[in-house]
Amino acid sequence: MIKAKFLSLAVMGLVLYTSSSHAITQIIGDIDSFGWDGSVAGLTGSDGGPADKDGNGTLGPLDLLPDLNTNNIVATGQGDDYDNRSVAEAADTEGAQWTDVTLSTSFAGRPGLADVAFFRFTFSLPNPIDPDYGKDHYVSFVYGDFDVIPMHAEVDGQFVTLPGNSNYPGTPKDGAIWGTYTVVPWASMLDGIVLVEIVAPNEPYIVFDYAILDTAPIAIPEPASLILLGSAILSIGIKRFKK
Repeated sequence: MIKAKFLSLAVMGLVLYTSSSHAITQIIGDIDSFGWDGSVAGLTGSDGGPADKDGNGTLGPLDLLPDLNTNNIVATGQGDDYDNRSVAEAADTEGAQWTDVTLSTSFAGRPGLADVAFFRFTFSLPNPIDPDYGKDHYVSFVYGDFDVIPMHAEVDGQFVTLPGNSNYPGTPKDGAIWGTYTVVPWASMLDGIVLVEIVAPNEPYIVFDYAILDTAPIAIPEPASLILLGSAILSIGIKRFKK
């Protein structure tokens, strides 16, 4: 079976489509260590050690966001603001504009704060003969320095708890990077849109790396506190708010 891959940047908002027959696999943003690809080795975390805790050359769950001025604090007003977006990401309107940039109250170049961030996946449904037709999917995303509550995501209007330093005190390091995922029922995908909205009215500093919609979740390393959020299957109604 022929496999085709193509990248749609301007129209679909930096969404990567991978087709095996006709599969729904989309990435909003890119997997690039919060925009620090190529310079991860020189980055320091809030604990004074390498930001790349597992030494694999990338920044992901269980690593730390960079403490850019090495004062052992990663926060708004602490010299840790940056914008690593590409031109296409900064101009995007589907969610990539919220990635690789500090959503910080002290950063004038921010596209906004976490409370108005969203990721909108738009896709054509597969055919009944395709392998992922009728299957539930997963929305996964990676973010860093969530430590001010309340903060949660709404996936097609369904409340989803997010792990962070405040509600998982076993990993209290400032600037901690988290990865999480949740199930999106097939019935909620029939209109060709999955919308993820971030609700964080008090969060003054956070960074998103990417969000992905796929038939499998991203791999989440230990500790076990990084778990599937919510129930195994979310009961999402067909009537939803769409931006």
